[in-house]
Amino acid sequence: MIRIFLLVVFLAIASDIQGRVQEKHIIHGTESKPGAWPWVVSVQIRSQDICGGTILSKTWIMTAAHCFNHKPAASDITVVAGAHNIKIHEDSQQTITAKRYVLNPGYNPNSNVADIALIELSTPLKFNKRVEQARIQAKDEYPSLEKTCFIAGWGQTSQAHIDPVVFPDTLQEAQLPIIKERNKKYIYAGFNDGDEKPNACYGDSGGPLMCKTTFLRRWVVQGPMSHVFPACSFETAVIPVAKYLSWVKEYVKDLKTQN
Repeated sequence: MIRIFLLVVFLAIASDIQGRVQEKHIIHGTESKPGAWPWVVSVQIRSQDICGGTILSKTWIMTAAHCFNHKPAASDITVVAGAHNIKIHEDSQQTITAKRYVLNPGYNPNSNVADIALIELSTPLKFNKRVEQARIQAKDEYPSLEKTCFIAGWGQTSQAHIDPVVFPDTLQEAQLPIIKERNKKYIYAGFNDGDEKPNACYGDSGGPLMCKTTFLRRWVVQGPMSHVFPACSFETAVIPVAKYLSWVKEYVKDLKTQN
């Protein structure tokens, strides 16, 4: 089964985003409550929303490596934190230019292996109730199938094969079940029967899979979304950040983790 990136093809970004239509639902998900996921950010190139990301610290963002397959200049990349409606300027928003971005050295654009990257911001974020540091999964173990897990992003809300393409103005969310482990490279979440059920789609790349802990009821980020299977109708593959934690710690010194 051929896999597809969640990223909107870079050369089509401008025309796609100019034609966005507001929609209440991600792929069979719902609009999130403003501030519900304060660590989720929009990653933009030349002010066009292309991927999602997760706040690791005041100066570091985690996203997917394939978001930068076209090797943009760091000065062209901005991160928007504290956003709900990405199409307007909200008082809660903080927009900061990237200082640099770093791809995991094991990243393979042909196989999606190690599809994880870090963005260093040129100035620090200011934390508040709408902009917060995420808690990251540190223990390298596959999530329990019983966990409550969500994804969030501004990615495509129409099925991949439907024309016209529809993108939302507001942050969308969807609850996804964890699917039984198939290999050590990815965490799989969603539904694998091809029916019209919640899922990630183009433009959600790099955004987090978030699962709630059993006892303390904390939201913990498992990793960035990497790719989905055809037409956004099957499961979403997520890069387990715990497998790359030592690499992340080389750059991010003040991580908040969950064992």
